[in-house]
Amino acid sequence: MAGLWWPRGKGAWARFAFTAAGVAVGVTVLMLCLTAQSALQGRSDRSAWQYTREDTPGSGDVMWLTVTDYFRGEEMLRIHVTDVGPDSPQPPGFSLPGPGEVVASPAMQRLFESTPDDQLDDRYPGRVVGAVPVEVLAHPDQLIAVVGMQAPVPGMFKVSGIATEPDHAFFAFARVVLGIAALVLLVPVVVFVAMATRIAAAQRERRLAALRLIGATRTQTALIAAAETGIAAIAGTLLGWLAYEGGRRWLAAEATYQGFHFHAADVRAPWFVLILVPLLAVAVSVISLHQVNIGPLGIVRRIASRPPTALRVLPLAVGLGGLFVVTYTSSAGFDELTSLFVIATLVGVAIVGPWVCLQVGRLLARASSATAVLAARRIEHDPKASFRAASALVFAAFAATYLSGMVSAYGDQPGTGTEPGVVTVFDSRDRDIISNGTVEDEERIRTREAVASPRAIINTRREFVLREQRFWDDVESAVHFAIAAVVVVAACGVAAGAVGGVIERRRSFALLRAAGTTLGQLRKVVLLETGVPLVAMTGLGVALGVVTLFATKGPLPTLGFAAVVASGLVVALLIAALPLTVLNNASGYSEVRR
Repeated sequence: MAGLWWPRGKGAWARFAFTAAGVAVGVTVLMLCLTAQSALQGRSDRSAWQYTREDTPGSGDVMWLTVTDYFRGEEMLRIHVTDVGPDSPQPPGFSLPGPGEVVASPAMQRLFESTPDDQLDDRYPGRVVGAVPVEVLAHPDQLIAVVGMQAPVPGMFKVSGIATEPDHAFFAFARVVLGIAALVLLVPVVVFVAMATRIAAAQRERRLAALRLIGATRTQTALIAAAETGIAAIAGTLLGWLAYEGGRRWLAAEATYQGFHFHAADVRAPWFVLILVPLLAVAVSVISLHQVNIGPLGIVRRIASRPPTALRVLPLAVGLGGLFVVTYTSSAGFDELTSLFVIATLVGVAIVGPWVCLQVGRLLARASSATAVLAARRIEHDPKASFRAASALVFAAFAATYLSGMVSAYGDQPGTGTEPGVVTVFDSRDRDIISNGTVEDEERIRTREAVASPRAIINTRREFVLREQRFWDDVESAVHFAIAAVVVVAACGVAAGAVGGVIERRRSFALLRAAGTTLGQLRKVVLLETGVPLVAMTGLGVALGVVTLFATKGPLPTLGFAAVVASGLVVALLIAALPLTVLNNASGYSEVRR
């Protein structure tokens, strides 16, 4: 029995290698995309102690006050404590300082050493006697100091324990947003894994149908297919896990949120993905055997589908037209229909895709080159398959174009809040203090007011501008990462479909070579039939995104976005050229006898 599912021969090992590589890419991309929630959760968990409240349960006793502070726009945290005794609760990793002592994070200590006392150090009276461990900081560069006071300061409260769980309402919202983003990225990854599993599916189905003819049962053929796919999926999962381990460490070192990096241990994905992806591959392989299960001879029957018609443009026209009406008219009652028009637009994109592929194929067929005509006929024969392979690109380019326009609209706006050159102090007597316009003077004023009133909230325009700029930078980076991931996955999907097509058409390619077609011409055919849908779908997504921006009076995307799309498309085309590596062997003269 093992000889029926264990790969034997070059062809079987090639299918094994491509399936394993496809699963590896799917596992890597999916797990890296799922690290976002873990990274934010880890950041919140590590910093939970910093937001200890009066009602935090415990059995100790200490006076506590947490104050948010800033230095040149960078957020800092200043924690005042007093009445520290042997029974006082202690934060994780270090002990609370006594009167006249300061415990600061490594980044904070470096800032103390490089900054004049009247601009920063005087806000933290005492001498530095220890460091807050990096492991209990929200991020490695967090600026935080715990100050031991001689006597209680106004606003201090008594706490019995140190908080161990985060309590941020924003984090719940972030989990929802990241969950939706993960689902959006999950769809193209699942489609790609399914396509990688289906490489050379027709050849396998014919072999299993032959086994049915000699007496194999449906259960036996299903087990053979599941085992054949399962060993390749397991190998691919192991390779994907190794790539993910390297990728998550790179993300921790390079990716930022709110301007700061993550702890490498926090950037991790749930382990169940390593089980679900092989199960998905096996399930696709077994489900695809429905034709074999109908009857061993049913595998040779193929029914041509009807070509898509121009009626597929209608839902998209309704969606975009409705958005134009809502935006550019003041007709009563249309505003409530905005969400319906947005849904109609998204549905319309999915419906119109095969028709666009058909038109692209017909346009390509007008070329005088024989290679272009051959590629065009392939696209025309099954435009739905051509769109299915690159469908993720349409939605990725569409969403990224629209979001990039929004980022360019709001990301360059000046910060709100305090006017330039003004230091606003909120305490028992709220007031504005005018500086001489320099950063140094603003920090001297802030330090003087913080010493006089440790509980005061002191703001300048600088932190508003920096916070808003970092927020939009994070949004733009997330958009660029998402489109890059989807483009690469979609390109791998196109390549997987093309590899399967080359393997299934080995005899046809061999006959073309025997008739005088050169290997170079065949390579052009395969490259065109894979690259043209990629370029067409990317262009369609960008065009629809721009039209939607016009329909909602949004600005055009930035040049940086165009560079990301162009770079992603180049990478996608390079990946899509993967079938060229198997074309020489697949079109050998020996294949004519098959």
